[in-house]
Amino acid sequence: MQAIVYPPLVYEEDGALRGVVPEVVRELQRLVGDDNELKAVPWLRAFQQAQEAPRHALFAIVRTPEREPLFKWVGPVFGEGDYFYKLKGSLLEINTLEDAKRVPRIAVRKDGYTHQALAASGFTNLDIGPSYDSSYRKLYEGRVDLVLMGELTHYHMVEHAGIDPAEFERTSYKFNESSAWLAFSPDVPDALIDQWQQALDALKADGTYQAILERNFKR
Repeated sequence: MQAIVYPPLVYEEDGALRGVVPEVVRELQRLVGDDNELKAVPWLRAFQQAQEAPRHALFAIVRTPEREPLFKWVGPVFGEGDYFYKLKGSLLEINTLEDAKRVPRIAVRKDGYTHQALAASGFTNLDIGPSYDSSYRKLYEGRVDLVLMGELTHYHMVEHAGIDPAEFERTSYKFNESSAWLAFSPDVPDALIDQWQQALDALKADGTYQAILERNFKR
């Protein structure tokens, strides 16, 4: 099972995968009897392998219409509102989608959720880079105007980039309500997908899932 580093949902600490999603996945593995190792893999390679290699699973990615036919899905394992963030003190006012389309540059990670979602919404002002770290560094250095990020994950992403979260502020426009899912390669049997989904539903019903969220979001 391959993980995309996406703090605080997935991050590496002391050689191990931590965060909301690895905790949830380990509980799911316990319930379904799966002992596959959880490994962090670079985004583009993980995304490609989950589509092409046999019996792969990828966690956690945003489920979008463009990705819908590429995988079999279990989830959601996390959800939050997505907002545009600007450098603190910036005079930009983002109250509508059109306001965001008019700024010179918005930083996105290549082929990531924000890249695909903004492109699908008609944005042509995208500054495409290799990582979310690079997006925030560009914003901090004044090379771009906005970054689109989930309201909860924003703080952890900024800290992961080595920047003080106080350097940025959220704009008022809510772009979307996104959810992160486990994505399984198309050859995984439907019966196994159902087993994982039922296990996740059980975690949510017995309070285990909520306890994991509360441990990871104490801010």
